[in-house]
Amino acid sequence: MQIGTLALLSVQQDESQVAQNRAALIAAESKLSGGELTLKNLLTDNYPSWQGVEIQPTEPLTAPLVLFNLQDSWSKAMTERPDLLQARLNVEQTGIQLKFYRNQLFPSLDLVGTAGYNGEGVFYGGTFDQIDKGNAPYYSYGVQLSVPLANQSARNQYKSTKVTLQQVVLTLKQMEQNIMVQVENAMATAQSDYESVQATRDARMYAEAALDAEQKTYAVGKATTFEVLQYQSQLTTARGNEIQALSNYEEDLANLASAEGSTLDKLGITIEAE
Repeated sequence: MQIGTLALLSVQQDESQVAQNRAALIAAESKLSGGELTLKNLLTDNYPSWQGVEIQPTEPLTAPLVLFNLQDSWSKAMTERPDLLQARLNVEQTGIQLKFYRNQLFPSLDLVGTAGYNGEGVFYGGTFDQIDKGNAPYYSYGVQLSVPLANQSARNQYKSTKVTLQQVVLTLKQMEQNIMVQVENAMATAQSDYESVQATRDARMYAEAALDAEQKTYAVGKATTFEVLQYQSQLTTARGNEIQALSNYEEDLANLASAEGSTLDKLGITIEAE
């Protein structure tokens, strides 16, 4: 193969690599634009006012070390998950209803009494005058015994509510178990992705060192432009992998907080009922 042919082949390889990098850049810019639109939609209910706004991150992505403790996370979830608290209230409410319907099946003994003032006269005015003076007080008292006979409606209500209570208790237990599984899964994913952050960070550092070495080799004429472009592409890929791993880890921490019911607490937000 002649020298001119080798030079032409090298140029074509360089142009091919540059074209691939340009295509990757266009795809990345499109993905960034779509992500910005999604974020704007979440941030505002007046999208037109944000249409021309360019969102820029104020801080770099980091991977804070979190000392995960499964028992602590379970405890938080069991005490702070609002859906779990609502389910417990449902059980309590159904239990109260069951007691009420059960009481309807038994006889009741009530103490009753009345008190007031009488009035009499030929004319209405004299009657009301006597009541106003309180000259003729009266009162009565006694006990009243009620015995439900064939109260089928109350019995049906009691049986139905008893079954309902069993169902809501089972639902509560299943919810507690599901939440514990959610917490453990979220924690395991976060731990795994934290290790991925470390691995991708190391890969990015190695790619930076490799590119630096290749550029020095190119400077003394022992490497081609195509080879340098390949190392640059590998570094870009490594940086993208690291950023994705960081994003995944931050999302995992948010998912774990959601599973624990501690999102507001971690953000320092306190809600007080007035």
